[in-house]
Amino acid sequence: MFRPHHLAALAMVSAPWATKAHAQDAEKGIYAVARAGGVIQPDQKLDRNGLPNVTIDDNTKYRTGVTGEIGGGYDFGMFRLEQTIGYTDLKLNRDRAEAGGFLADGRAKMFTMSVNGYVDIPLGRVFVPYVGGGVGVARVDADLSRVDAVTGAGSSYSGKDWGFLWHADAGLGIKVSRKATVEVGARYTRVSSLTFDGQSDGVATQFAPQLNGISGTVGLRYRF
Repeated sequence: MFRPHHLAALAMVSAPWATKAHAQDAEKGIYAVARAGGVIQPDQKLDRNGLPNVTIDDNTKYRTGVTGEIGGGYDFGMFRLEQTIGYTDLKLNRDRAEAGGFLADGRAKMFTMSVNGYVDIPLGRVFVPYVGGGVGVARVDADLSRVDAVTGAGSSYSGKDWGFLWHADAGLGIKVSRKATVEVGARYTRVSSLTFDGQSDGVATQFAPQLNGISGTVGLRYRF
């Protein structure tokens, strides 16, 4: 026969599971996110095949730059989907570019929009690693010149163009409250399909660089 003390025992056993399920449901929902940090040793690849007399290196180095993004998303529990807009500012590493008797100057600024997906790895309640990535577009405003200091011969380009962007991410989320999570993350980013008009030794030339960078960021996610 089912007795009252059986009901009490059942309630005691089921309560932790109900609480856990409720907590998991409560962690789902809309969130806002902001991230900022530095781009470590960014560089530019340039295929110089078919570009005679180009003095711009096929691998141009930039100084450590700044990057940041803001956006929003939805947390499904273990998977998050978000959309962000961002900005990155890079300045040429002139010490590297001017080696060998050249004069050089340059900069690249990027406004980005991407759709990102992340998987949270449930290894603990406070420290939650994540992996993921995203795809989108980048509006790149760039200029670069490298001229032989003796002969005056050189190459340069300047302009704005839209490029294809993708990135791969990994990091650690630290839950500081039920709604707020601090992120410490790393990201590899590549921007390609860019074309800029310029000149090489006085001849009109088109350049198609590819921008790459590894970023370290700190961010905050706040779930509503």
